[in-house]
Amino acid sequence: MAPSPNVEAPVTVAGVVNRTQGGSLVQFQIGQAYWEATLALDHLSNADKANLEAFFRNNWRATWQYTDENGNVYNAQFLDTTLPLRKIQRDLWSCGLRLNLSAVLA
Repeated sequence: MAPSPNVEAPVTVAGVVNRTQGGSLVQFQIGQAYWEATLALDHLSNADKANLEAFFRNNWRATWQYTDENGNVYNAQFLDTTLPLRKIQRDLWSCGLRLNLSAVLA
């Protein structure tokens, strides 16, 4: 079995939190709670970056399968409309992907 990664995986409730003019806290839930994971992709080559960009563009609104390091398979969707690429060195990139997962990471 592979070692467990250090991956943030909060549970998010789709909702709005705000304050009234009188200062009271109001909360509205507008959807079901979901599991979220942020995956850090470090040291991507230019070819890796191009493949990730194409995958993001082609699957942004789709549900696709994510397999973790232990072989667990989850349905996944992108949570952001932007692919947050960062150039860290010449011909080397990093990226953090926020995903909606069908279950909590095992």
